[in-house]
Amino acid sequence: MDLVSKPNTTAPIWKCFGFKPDEKGQLNDIDTAICRLCKREIAAKSSNTTNLRTHLKSHHPIEFAELVKTSSTAHTSRQLPITQAFERTTKYKRDSIRWRSLTDSVTRYIAKEMQPFNTVEKTAFKEMLQNFDKQYELPGKTYISKTAIPNLYREVKDATLQDLKGIDFFSATTDMWSSTNMIPYMSFTVHYLSSDWTLQSKCLETRHVPENHTALTLAESLSGILTDWALDEKKMSCITTDNGANIVAAVAKLGWPWLNCFGHNLHLAVTNAIASERERTTRALGLCRSLVSTFSMSWIKKRDLKKAQMETNIPQHSLVLVSELFHAFYLFYPFCLKYFIMSDIFLIMFC
Repeated sequence: MDLVSKPNTTAPIWKCFGFKPDEKGQLNDIDTAICRLCKREIAAKSSNTTNLRTHLKSHHPIEFAELVKTSSTAHTSRQLPITQAFERTTKYKRDSIRWRSLTDSVTRYIAKEMQPFNTVEKTAFKEMLQNFDKQYELPGKTYISKTAIPNLYREVKDATLQDLKGIDFFSATTDMWSSTNMIPYMSFTVHYLSSDWTLQSKCLETRHVPENHTALTLAESLSGILTDWALDEKKMSCITTDNGANIVAAVAKLGWPWLNCFGHNLHLAVTNAIASERERTTRALGLCRSLVSTFSMSWIKKRDLKKAQMETNIPQHSLVLVSELFHAFYLFYPFCLKYFIMSDIFLIMFC
């Protein structure tokens, strides 16, 4: 099938993509581009080229490298007309390609860096963008939260759904967790091999689960995620979870192949082993916890700790203990030992 080239563009990337023609051979759907190399359909709403570049980089790295080289050469050799050398005051229209492109970049920054929506209303951020392009008028937080972010979500989801259509098998991992304000969530991640044998891991969803976490509730949430992402459970090699009775029962209720988490099992083994030798470990663990508590509650001791670290050529670290993770113990206690054998810090702690 002969593809129709994108009109009125000089961007090199469009040499690798085209569009399906209608019955008369004319351009019809401009929101879905087709790769000339592998004939794969790629979402390109509003002429956005982010997905196109991602596709080339992932599936056609040689062509992508050539594209980057070509774009760089074209940029350095191009000279702006003298009329564009002066500062312009006319703002971009919101339906212009340039305004949409800049807003897409701002939206992706906010989403990927998990910045608050009101970032776009902060003075320094607005001044920075004005220095980059004085013709760009930044939208407010309402537009970002109600329009831009939902549009970006749909765009990314469409691209991910397109990728998932081509996989033969996948595995999954899931876990329940709570935010700092104790709101419960279920996260679900799939793992699969792409067409070029690259391991892919995508967190498809973090779903709010306000109901009691019974096996039935968790099973319904898991099943709903597969439905939302058009995944066939017959293609699931296995799903990995911790050993919680409710999630294990949920997976069994669904009849999915289950694999328990090695890291969780190792954590249980180490913590149980420490607990079984409580008489031998209690004093040592208590001293380490006291060390953390001492330096955490006094800025003076923190200052003196930093000074002692500098004088003894020890890397400057803060003392933090995460009791929920066995590897935190494993890494932390040898670290504590270094400080106990340093007379200066020993005096800091007990004087």
